Amino acid sequence: MNTELMILLDLAIVIVLAKSLEELIVRLGQPPILGDLLAGIIIGPTVLGLIKATHNVEVIGWLGIVVLIFLAGLETDIEAAKKYGLKAVLVALGGVLVTFFLAYIIALLFNYSYITALFIATILSPTSVSVTSMTLLELGVIRTRIGEIILGAAFADDVMAMALFAITSSIAYYGEVKHESIIQISLALIIIFSIFYLLYKFSNKLFNGVIMSSRLIDTPMIQLLIIGMLMAVLSSYLGLSPLIGAYLAGLALSKVVKERTYRFLEIFAQIISPFFFVYAGILLNPWIVVGRINMYNAIGIVVAIVLAGIVGKILGCGGVAKAMDLDTRSSITIGVGMMPRAGVDLVIAVVGLTLGVLTMELYLSALILIYVTSLTTPILLKKLLTR
Repeated sequence: MNTELMILLDLAIVIVLAKSLEELIVRLGQPPILGDLLAGIIIGPTVLGLIKATHNVEVIGWLGIVVLIFLAGLETDIEAAKKYGLKAVLVALGGVLVTFFLAYIIALLFNYSYITALFIATILSPTSVSVTSMTLLELGVIRTRIGEIILGAAFADDVMAMALFAITSSIAYYGEVKHESIIQISLALIIIFSIFYLLYKFSNKLFNGVIMSSRLIDTPMIQLLIIGMLMAVLSSYLGLSPLIGAYLAGLALSKVVKERTYRFLEIFAQIISPFFFVYAGILLNPWIVVGRINMYNAIGIVVAIVLAGIVGKILGCGGVAKAMDLDTRSSITIGVGMMPRAGVDLVIAVVGLTLGVLTMELYLSALILIYVTSLTTPILLKKLLTR
């Protein structure tokens, strides 16, 4: 079989199986990302081992995730998020701190290095509320106090997770915490956030005065995408993850994006982003650790990390909500609503695995956490909100 045919066949297998499983998963009321992950697990070394040109899936996948993270920034309404106020920020901070601390301590207790412990703690910190928001919408409570606190906390949570990711990925890249690396990270963050501020401040003039002056129909979509890609490239050049730049570019331009432009980018992301999540599933290879480590120890690690991810959000977010005079049931509901993963956390996990700072059993823990929280959150929320 020639190289071109092998590449095209692999890519065809990926997209056909991913979209087929997405359809099945969505019909079961779950986020499509679970179908993509499952597709990767099936065609990867875990089950069938069908994919040969993994690098090609990886390249398209990384383009897809940069576009998807840029889109996540675009769909975040900064002005609307302000109305959620301090309560949402404190709820998010409580969940991030408690989850990060629990995961970090557990990783150290299992004799992982502090860099690996930092990375797994960062993976567990963010929340993906796509599952929660769908459930809240279904129950008609998305605009209630609980719904607004969860949505506001999710926004703050994403920003905190990106900041943590910038720091831990840079530490992992340099291999240790050095005086020079701290200066490098600090300067990089200052530069990238300064550009974010300028983009946000002058986004109206940029969009209406420059981008919309073009006579090409596709200019708004393409030029916004170019800005996102350039920010991602700059972020990577400065020693940060490219996803930091992509997210901040989207966030800065979020107030000027029109519905038609957003819809184009959304469709584009839906076409290529599955390649990344399938690639994330392909990376899982539990067989390389079988016989090499104590299985009881590996199971203990997986269970401990999954529990840390769940308990950390319920205690952290729910505890802060309770301290702000919400009743016990509402506080637990907020904690449960902040449990799901299936977004930035998976991206961080893939980065950790490719950098070599994350072991296969920890990567498996992250995937299991995604499935467990995505499947259980709607059930628990419905019980808490319908009694």
